[in-house]
Amino acid sequence: MQLSPETELLLLCARPQLDSSAVDRILSLLQQKLDWQLIFQLADYHRTIPLLAFHLHHRATDLLAGDIQTELHEHHRNSTQHNMVLTLEVLRIIDLFSTEGINVIPFKGPVSAMLVHGDMAKRACGDIDLLVKQNDHGKAERLLVNEGYSVEIRYQNAMQSSLRHEQRRMSVDLHWGIPPEKLRLNSDLLWENLKPISLLGRPVLTFSPCDTLLVTAVNAVKEYWGPSLHHLSDITTLTNSYTEEDWLAAFSRAREIGCLRALIAAILFTHRLLDSPLPSVEPTRLFNHRGINKVVDELQDHLFLQSDDQSIETAMKLFHHRDARSYDSTLTDSSWQRSLDWLKWAGTPNVADKAFVKLPRTLSFLYFFIRPVRLLIKYL
Repeated sequence: MQLSPETELLLLCARPQLDSSAVDRILSLLQQKLDWQLIFQLADYHRTIPLLAFHLHHRATDLLAGDIQTELHEHHRNSTQHNMVLTLEVLRIIDLFSTEGINVIPFKGPVSAMLVHGDMAKRACGDIDLLVKQNDHGKAERLLVNEGYSVEIRYQNAMQSSLRHEQRRMSVDLHWGIPPEKLRLNSDLLWENLKPISLLGRPVLTFSPCDTLLVTAVNAVKEYWGPSLHHLSDITTLTNSYTEEDWLAAFSRAREIGCLRALIAAILFTHRLLDSPLPSVEPTRLFNHRGINKVVDELQDHLFLQSDDQSIETAMKLFHHRDARSYDSTLTDSSWQRSLDWLKWAGTPNVADKAFVKLPRTLSFLYFFIRPVRLLIKYL
C-alpha cells in the first residue's frame, strides 16, 4: 500500500509503543513538508489524537513548529476534557438505571480508555456505549428520554437505539446485543465474565480484558467501508504481552461467542497496519484463509477514504453496490449459517435477474429458475 507521508506518520504514531526504527522514521517524516491540516483531520476521524500528541511530545517536540505544538496540545486537551464529561455521564446513567433495577454494562469509549490504556488521556472517545438485556431495553430507553435524550434512530442490525442529548452535546448507543446482528454473536455470554474497573475512583463492571479484545476486534472489521485506526491501537495494546496461553484462551472464548473469524481478521489487519506480531498457536491456518485475507484487503483499501464527506459518500456507494453478502458471510463462524446465506443469495431473484430476462408479472415465478442459470453464466 502506497502511503503519503501524512498517513505514514499517523500509522506510526498509532502504535502504543515505538521501537527505534519507528522513532527514526517519525523523525525523518517530520523533516519533510507535511500537510498538518490533513494529519489533524485524519487523526481526529481515527481518534488517535492522544497517541499522536503523546509520541510527538516525547520524541520530537523540537521538530514541531510552535503553531503545530499549540494546535496539537489544544486537540489533546479537548479530547481529554470530552472523555471526562463522557465518564461523568456514564456514572450518572449507571446510577439512574440502578435505581430502576436495570443491569447495564458500559463498554468502549472512556471505559476502554481506562481498561486498555490505563489512562483516559490516551484514547479519544466519541460517544457512550451501554449494553442492557433485551427485555430491559425499552425501559432503559424511556428513562433516557425522560432525562432529555431523544431517540434518533433504532438499528435492528446493530441491535441498538441511538439517542442524542442536544443540550449536553452527547450521544448514547443503547445496545441489547453486540452488533452486527448478521454475525449472530452470543452476546449473553459476555454477562457471565464481567470485571471491575475504576472510573474516576468508582468501581464499575465491564467486559473482561479478553472479552474487550473480542468486542474490539468485531468493531474493527464489521464494516469494511468505515474502519477506524483506534480499534487497531486498542488491539495492539491489549495483546502486546500475550503469551501462547493467552492466545489459546482468546481463541477458545471467540469460538464460544462466535467471533473467531472476526478476531482473526482483526489480528491480521492490526499486523499489516501496526506491525504487531501474529500469534503462533492454532488456528494459524485461518491466517492464510483466502476469504479472510480478502476481507483485510478491503479494510486496508478503505482505511483512509474517510477524510472528507465526499470520500465517505463514495465509500458508502461502493459498499451498497458490491455484494456485501460475501464479506459478511466470510466473517460468520458457523459453516451451516454460511451455507444458508449462500443458498438464500443464490435462490433469491434480484434486479439483475429481472434485467436479464423481461417477464410479465404472471410469469415472475420463473425468475427463481432463471437466477441460477444467470449466475452460472456469470461466474463460470
